[in-house]
Amino acid sequence: MKNFLINYYALIIVILFVIYNFILDELIIMGLLYKIIMLLLIVINIIILIIFRKKIKYKNMLIIYCLTSLFTKNIMQYLFALSNIIILCIIGFKENKFIKIFSIFFGIFITFCWLPLLFVLFIFFGINLDEEKYMNDIYEYSHNYCDNNYETYTYSAGATDKFHYSIGKYYDILNYNGIINIVYRDRNETTLKEYTKFIENNNCKLVGDVGGFK
Repeated sequence: MKNFLINYYALIIVILFVIYNFILDELIIMGLLYKIIMLLLIVINIIILIIFRKKIKYKNMLIIYCLTSLFTKNIMQYLFALSNIIILCIIGFKENKFIKIFSIFFGIFITFCWLPLLFVLFIFFGINLDEEKYMNDIYEYSHNYCDNNYETYTYSAGATDKFHYSIGKYYDILNYNGIINIVYRDRNETTLKEYTKFIENNNCKLVGDVGGFK
């Protein structure tokens, strides 16, 4: 069992990464404890990859991280993906021709494009390490909590995007003074007519009025 976990470690981790960031897209974890845990996971993951580099298979899984990193939930998940890309490039450089070619082009790209990439990261994720990217586009003045665990809000990707309207479910699973916050948020886009009608016919209050924060 131990050898199986080591041999398929890279594959197992990328599967868990995809499940959390894409299949469990509505599950949101934030807070100081989350950031600490993620930093520990990044460090531990790097140590495991380096120590067992000769036994670990499927190092070319780094391409999955590369294709999905900008679509992860927050910067902490992006940093986890980036750390995997870098370490897998290093430990797989000599044993895999694909990784060798990828590493060269990746290194050139980072060297010359790090500043535009940093700008893109701020656009996608904002400046908070654990803030979900789907929270950055919500207009605070329109964010309401309603009866039966519904929430409504207006959102937009920016000047080039139109207004969108969402009526979705919201469950506050765990909230402990900003240390750890686990919520379920289901974004469900609807029309302006349905959005306005829902707010008028349900007991909706601005999030700031309900909990004192966004």
